[in-house]
Amino acid sequence: MNSEAKTLNVVVLGAGSIGCYLAGCILAHNGCTEQCAPFTLTLIGRPRLQHDILTNGLTLTDWQGRNDKIASSLINFTIDYDALASADFILLCVKSQDSQSAAQIIQEHAKSDATVISFQNGVANGDILASQLSQPIVKGMVPFNVFYQGSGRFHCGTEGHLAIEDPESICTPVVDLLERAQLPVTVYDDISSVQYGKLIMNLNNAVNALSGIPLKQQLGERAYRLVMAEVLKEALFVLKAEGIAPARTGKVIPKLMPTIMMLPNFLFNIVAASTLKIDPQARSSMYEDLQLGRTTEIDFLNGEIERLGKKHKIATPVNSNIIALIKRAQGKNSKSPMLSAAELLHTPVNCH
Repeated sequence: MNSEAKTLNVVVLGAGSIGCYLAGCILAHNGCTEQCAPFTLTLIGRPRLQHDILTNGLTLTDWQGRNDKIASSLINFTIDYDALASADFILLCVKSQDSQSAAQIIQEHAKSDATVISFQNGVANGDILASQLSQPIVKGMVPFNVFYQGSGRFHCGTEGHLAIEDPESICTPVVDLLERAQLPVTVYDDISSVQYGKLIMNLNNAVNALSGIPLKQQLGERAYRLVMAEVLKEALFVLKAEGIAPARTGKVIPKLMPTIMMLPNFLFNIVAASTLKIDPQARSSMYEDLQLGRTTEIDFLNGEIERLGKKHKIATPVNSNIIALIKRAQGKNSKSPMLSAAELLHTPVNCH
């Protein structure tokens, strides 16, 4: 290794399930070799996770059999935003509703040429960040689900490649770290259609959270799939009105998803076996939010569909009802409501 090589400083801001998983994979697979420039990696997150990880280290598993373990002594996890001062790249993994406050933190603590990569759900975060920050903003997308299992364990239960919008290749050093960490990255000149493709997939987050059961089990029940078919029909209709064609982010073409969801179980199972790789343990991040009594990203997911529907005067009753059900459930610091599919379709809920 060249001792003259500049150390690359990477900071994960918002080290929750996704942030810890990305950081842990990088740490596990980027030892100092001739092919790897020296780097530092710092995680900034909540005190609860800091205590957990500094006590237990990190364990990263996935549906393909990954089993990486990183000792706590090798992990720099802090709650101090001053760690941003030396960052060359900031991997932003906060919830969408926290983008504005994260921008204020970055503005106060980070250097002016630090590149911010938004690895967040939803489609608006890049624009929110760009409106408040002078630093370079790179839009990103995480296609897979990560579920926090406690004791420093994070499990990736679904498949997919990371994506970033980087026409000028300013993120090559980070892409290299992720690729070596067995986290493939697809680089785009324009990621908008990919983000909307991921939004389509993420519309199931709320359905899963309200069902209270694992993703694979939920999608295995046709009644819940029929709910998703209605959610997706509304979404695709308003996106078409907006002139947006969501891109495929996995093996399923977005416009075919309502039809696939409506298939009888025996046909759906055949299609799912080749197109939807989901671990039996996987749950949506929104389920975890409800379990912990936190505010969810519902306004940036199904809420985006409702917003576009209002813009084009198109009714989105199923998405609107699911939004209301999530808002009724969130913040109660209780278990998932475990609603039936019929309740998701027909429960009259005041949306205001």
